[in-house]
Formats: sequence, structure tokens, C-alpha cells
Amino acid sequence: MILIGFGLFLAVLVGPSASLHAQSTAPTATPAGQTYTVQPGDTLFSIARRFAVSSNDLIRVNGIADPNRIRVGQKLVIPDGSSSPSATPTPRPTTRPSGPVVSPTPVTDVVLPGDTLASVARRNGTTVTELIRLNNIVNPDVILVGQRLIVRDSSAAADADDGSAPALPYAELGLGISIFVQDQPPTVVIDRVTELPLDWVKIDVGWAQIEPAPGVYNFVVLDQVVDALSRRRIRILLTVSGSPQWARTSTAEGGPPDDFAVFGSFMGVMAEHFAGRVGAYQIWSEPNLRREWSSDVHRIDPASYFDLLTVAWQAVKAVDPNAYIVSAGLAPTGFNDGVNALNDRLYLQALYDLGLQDISDAIAVHALGFGNPPDADCCQRPVGVESHYENRSFFFKNTLEDYRAIMSANGDERPLWVTKFGWGTSEDTDPPGEQFVYVTYNSLIEQANYIPRAFALADELGYIGPMFLFNFNGCQFAAFRPEECYFSLLGPSGSPRAAFNALRNYR
Repeated sequence: MILIGFGLFLAVLVGPSASLHAQSTAPTATPAGQTYTVQPGDTLFSIARRFAVSSNDLIRVNGIADPNRIRVGQKLVIPDGSSSPSATPTPRPTTRPSGPVVSPTPVTDVVLPGDTLASVARRNGTTVTELIRLNNIVNPDVILVGQRLIVRDSSAAADADDGSAPALPYAELGLGISIFVQDQPPTVVIDRVTELPLDWVKIDVGWAQIEPAPGVYNFVVLDQVVDALSRRRIRILLTVSGSPQWARTSTAEGGPPDDFAVFGSFMGVMAEHFAGRVGAYQIWSEPNLRREWSSDVHRIDPASYFDLLTVAWQAVKAVDPNAYIVSAGLAPTGFNDGVNALNDRLYLQALYDLGLQDISDAIAVHALGFGNPPDADCCQRPVGVESHYENRSFFFKNTLEDYRAIMSANGDERPLWVTKFGWGTSEDTDPPGEQFVYVTYNSLIEQANYIPRAFALADELGYIGPMFLFNFNGCQFAAFRPEECYFSLLGPSGSPRAAFNALRNYR
């Protein structure tokens, strides 16, 4: 048994690490009585989902005593009326239905890493007591990753009149924050940040720091942080970027590796290392900026990033099918010269044209407010704001609205993940350079007021998933860029700013 978070156990017996698999295609009908051989990374739930059958039917037909113990190489009989899988054992999760779901069968949800009965109950609008009753749970402290729980019985499902579909894992609005752990004792950072009522923590992972030389990996610090957060039942998003110099020929600025397969190998190793402990991976950050996508091999364009995301998707899903893959947050910008930056709205639409939905579990947005309140609209100039109000990309609410409009136009009704938002202030720092003049428009009190208002607005919009405030401790990060301190909840001296207390008291 391997402990996955608090109160979650997973025991899947596997052999050697799986290799990368090709993207799946749509399943086709097959004759009754077909068998399937368990592959590395498979769970009973993932096999059931692939063949469009229930886990209970697989358990019944195969006489499985423990649904969390299946072996690589084991042959399973697929019940009648099933579908045949494609070559890959890790197909993309299905998209949430956009219309009402009324079914004579019970509504269910699937347990993922980090879940407890309380979190499952919260995202499905029910109670722990009701979950225990519906599922005949003997020990409420032990639920299994991949286990399908009944969250509403058939009569309640048929009588539901709110028109909402059952929540998918990680679909609910969640309060998260970005932290920096380099050059600081991890336990000190974790103890401090968990004073906040968090659901998630986001950590930027520099590939160059984890794999400083080909095939040499150092997960020591990251292991400490992940384990400390897991003990506190906080979910984790790892944002991975920053190619090591040995993987690229152009090193003047940040950018992708020359060979995307090298990045895929790294993601496979990391996902296997953290399987069951890390729930989601975000692939790169702001690839629509030259400073993040400078390369002699790959142009700064959506097609290049799409290829990188595809490789990462395949690598992670091959070893941890339950892990979420989140697209890169794009820098909000109306600038579009094709060299220094690409307009993020146009970039996102181009990704959809290439097939973004097929290689992502969630779409991310970076929605900064600059000097504008969270509920302000473009392009009225707020009092005291001298610049950064002339375009919708400078407004938190308008950025969310624009991204949702693009998603909806492409038939994507999944929750929008806000993987970076916030308001900076220079009231207690040295004066900023011209590039960050907008932080002078916000006081410490305004920063404290805007953050809770942003969460409240997101709740009202109804289509926002996890939100990650930027950031917790940027002033204490030894290698910080100036903006990281302006946005930090801890000030230059390490003392909490007013925004820290506002967020701590938010719930």
C-alpha cells in the first residue's frame, strides 16, 4: 500500500516504466467477450472509461476481489457491448456535457489524488453523511484513488431541477496561491502559507534545476514541499518550464529545448516520480512572449507550443493517467509583432484550431488587473490610474470574459483555470522602473481589497475552476524579479501585508 495524501490508499502492482504512447483515436464497436491486457499505468477506472463500461461490471465479470489491485499483463474480460481501445492506454478524459443531465441511474464522481470524502461532498453539493449512506462506506477515512462514488441516487438525479451537470474532478472554484521554495527552508514556507484557507498551491518548477545534466535528477527539495502539502490535504499544481542549457543551443533568454522529445522524457520521469502525490501539471508559462520562447529551432508561434504540449501530454498520461494536464497561461497582451510577443487571444484561438481540447484537461489564463479593480471594465480610466487601462488585456474581468468566449465558441465548456492573477503595489518597496509603473497606482489597502473581490467575482461568473494568486513570498525569493515582490503577500521585511490578512479571513 502507498499512502496518497491523507486517508487515501493506492495499491496498483506494476512492472517497468511505460514508454510513450501515441494519442488515442475514437473507440470502435467490438464483439462481445473481448479481453484486454493490463498495461503499465492502467487502473480499473481508466480501463472502464476506455471501453465505456462501468468499473462495477469489470469487477463482476472478472471476479475481482480488490479493485485497486490489478497487475500489468493481467487479462481482463470486457463485458458485452463494450468498445475497443486505441493503441494508447491513456485516452483524453471526456469533456463535461454542457446541458442538463437527467438520468435514471445514480450520479457518480471519481476519487482522485488528494481527495477526501469532505472534498468530494463539497464539489458535488452533498454531505459526508450522505456519501457514506449511498456507498455503504465502513471507514470514512479510507477511499481509493479511481474509486467511483455515488454522489446522488437515481431519484434525486431525476428530480434535480438546477440544470447542472455532475461536477468533474477539479472543476470547482478553488483558492490557490503561488509559492517560491528556492533558497528558503521549505518547512518554513509551508507552515506560513498554510495559515491561509487554501485548496491548492502552485509551484514553478525549473526543468534546469531538476535535471542539471542529462539523466541526472534532483527532486530532494520538491519532494519535501510536495509531501508537506499532501499532509495538509492541499492539492498541487506544478508549472514546468525553463530548459537547461544542455538541451538548447539558444541560451540568451528562456525558451524550449531543441528536441521536444527530451522534454517529454523529463516529464515522464517527473510524473512517474510524483504519481499519486501531484494532481496537475501545467506545461510551460507564457510561451507567447519571446523571453519565454526564444529558440533557434522553434518559432514563437502556437504550432510550436502545441507540439511541445502534445509530447508532454503523452508522456505524463503514459505513467499517471489521473494527472491533469493544464495548458500554459499566456501573457495577457494586445501586442502582436510576431517577434517579441503574440496577442494571447489570437494565440489561444490558434491552439483550438490545432486541437487544444484533445491534449489538455484544463485551459489556463493569466488575468492580471494591473491598476484596475477586479470588477472594472475596459476602457474607462479608474481614478488615480495613469496608464495600462487602454486595452481589455489590462482588466481582470474582461480577460476572463474573453477567454470564456473563445472556449465557448470552440465548444469547450470546461472550467477555466486562473493560474496567475493579482495586483501589485510599491507602497512599501523601492520605486519601480517604468515597466512596472502600474503598481504605483495600487496601495496596500487596495491590494487587500481587490483580491477577495476577485474571488467573489469568479464565484459569480460560474465558470472558473481553481484560482492561483500571484504570489505568497516573492520578496523573500533570492533571485526574484521586481514584480514578484510587488505582488507578494509578505512584504520586503517578511511581515504580512494587509492582503495576507484579508485572504486569511476570506472564508
